[in-house]
Amino acid sequence: MDANDLADQTRALSLSEDPEKTFHISDLKSDKFPTLWYRIHVLVYDLRNFATDPTARERLESVVDVTYLGQPYFNAEEVAALTRTAVGHDGETLKERIQHTLEERLNRRLKKRVESGDFRVCAAHDLAPIFEKMFDINPKKLAKDSKFRSLVSINGLRLKSEEELWNGLGSGPSKGKKKGKKNRP
Repeated sequence: MDANDLADQTRALSLSEDPEKTFHISDLKSDKFPTLWYRIHVLVYDLRNFATDPTARERLESVVDVTYLGQPYFNAEEVAALTRTAVGHDGETLKERIQHTLEERLNRRLKKRVESGDFRVCAAHDLAPIFEKMFDINPKKLAKDSKFRSLVSINGLRLKSEEELWNGLGSGPSKGKKKGKKNRP
């Protein structure tokens, strides 16, 4: 265990001391978790592209958690925050939504696949839509975002510098007055 792992576990422990604390999407995008929003998008990208992208497949195959919320994508502190993120108006957390959705899908499979005996959860078909909906990620836009794809190709999960900061889909220049345009009354 290195110093970073120890620091992550200490922060995760401090999060577990307040089991009632609920996080919000804005928390996941904040400076408290500097590259978390990027890595959430990498996970979704990997889930959708594992069949055609060997690096995505390699990252996914190293995850041991059935929800894919764990290493190498997220440290213990981030997993604690993610699982306690409110994803609906009713206060439902991401952990509860994943659990509910997977149970629902498994029950449907039980009815449909009794003869085949194949009851497995498919990460791309079962988990990717959950994350896309909860985090408002458009998979088609994600696949076409050249800056994002370049960052993933060069850096994988770990952005190396602030110059490589990625603020999300469609996060080009801020919308404001265009140069050369005059304000009209």
